[in-house]
Amino acid sequence: MENTTARKRGRPSARHKIIGAALEVIKDVGVPALTLDAVAERAGVSKGGLLYHFPFKEELLTAVNEFIVESLFAAREAEAARLPEGPGRALRAYVLASVNNKAGNDEVASRLLAAGPVLKTSADPIRQYWQERFRQLTTDIGFDGAALVHVATEGLWFMEMLGLSPFSDEERARVVELIFNVIDQSAPAAAADTKGAKSAPARSRARRVK
Repeated sequence: MENTTARKRGRPSARHKIIGAALEVIKDVGVPALTLDAVAERAGVSKGGLLYHFPFKEELLTAVNEFIVESLFAAREAEAARLPEGPGRALRAYVLASVNNKAGNDEVASRLLAAGPVLKTSADPIRQYWQERFRQLTTDIGFDGAALVHVATEGLWFMEMLGLSPFSDEERARVVELIFNVIDQSAPAAAADTKGAKSAPARSRARRVK
């Protein structure tokens, strides 16, 4: 019984080690060249040990995607915890987490998505995360502001990931400041729109009473 308990306790760490090894292999050789043998060797586990957790490559890639999504959420939550309450807080946390790249797995996420139809379901967690994230951001400052901030932030991240950013450190800081300006300007407008939408039914009811 004790040995069984010990094995159960060890399984999460072994699984985590395998996922970490898969992240490293993807960074080194990309998704198409990733093999279970290469991951097992990088993780320091036997092929059978890897297959116990991930019988198929697709299952491993899905787990990698889920791990990336969890790290993205954690990075956003960490940034949000340092920010004051108020309109635009969630959007600011998203921008900071993206430009500071605290999660450190953006390159892997982009490679997984770029692999295209070959992956199909395995990239779904990241795809769903981006879709849900944007919907959440629009509730904070409205569609227009959230769309501009989202495109600017992802554009900056993508250029830097490819090593194509034309900005110096000072210019990059200015770009981030401009993104924050959009948030600051959009938040009051979104709040006013929400307030107006809520008060309209009340005004209509008042007219009917008269």
